[in-house]
Amino acid sequence: MSAVLASNSYGKSSVRLTKVTRHADRHELKEISVDIQLHGDFDRSYTHGDNSSIVATDTMKNTVYALAKNHPLIDIESFAIHLGKHFLANNTHVTQADVRIAEDSWQRIEVGGKPHRHSFVSGGNEKRTTHAACGRDKTALNSGLENLLILKTTQSGFVGFLRDQFTTLPETTDRIFATSVSANWSYMGTSVDWNGCFKRIRNAMLDVFADHESLAVQQTLFAMGEAALKVSPEIYQIELTMPNQHRLLVNLKPLALDNPNEIFVPTNEPFGLISGTVKRK
Repeated sequence: MSAVLASNSYGKSSVRLTKVTRHADRHELKEISVDIQLHGDFDRSYTHGDNSSIVATDTMKNTVYALAKNHPLIDIESFAIHLGKHFLANNTHVTQADVRIAEDSWQRIEVGGKPHRHSFVSGGNEKRTTHAACGRDKTALNSGLENLLILKTTQSGFVGFLRDQFTTLPETTDRIFATSVSANWSYMGTSVDWNGCFKRIRNAMLDVFADHESLAVQQTLFAMGEAALKVSPEIYQIELTMPNQHRLLVNLKPLALDNPNEIFVPTNEPFGLISGTVKRK
């Protein structure tokens, strides 16, 4: 039997980096994790053990640190593009460099009602993300967020769904709606106010979630995606994933107590998983 190498890529993952930019009046903090994946003419490394065309993954790691030193790192998008183009410019046999970055959320501590100049508090598990696919002819860029945990205590229901012999779920017009949002949007270009766009999209989705009279998670997902497109003409589509993180009403009748939608138990598994892509017509 003969075999051929159908495709290949390789890289370095989870390169962690903390950068402190020390201005005279304040310090700026960025904490990111970088994944790099190179595509190109690496076949002989796989088929013959010939590593003469291989950029060592340790070199990739060091490149992240070195380029971060002189890059302002105001946003993760421009740094991802900068990294990708570096690998293309310095390695003619590389056809595409994929750079993915996830940024941890840090917010300034407020002291006396004012943001502190060098002290921060974690924003939780939420991450800002980007993926720059840098090719010889063009660069495509997607950005987004992960683990945006949101919850509303009312204005959510679920009625009129199909019922069969295995259906036990009761209909409800008033339930807790909790989810951990992952969103990924696609840009139409690479000259964008990345920070401004991220803030507008995130705020628009939160505004919709808070005020939307939700008849289904699916309906709210579409409304959030539609709002993101409206506030950001720089993007042409947005993908959303919204797992339904259930809060189940506790039966207090055995304890001779009423429970008018006050005491719930949060559950992790199993969970409903709702996803969808909203794009411009």
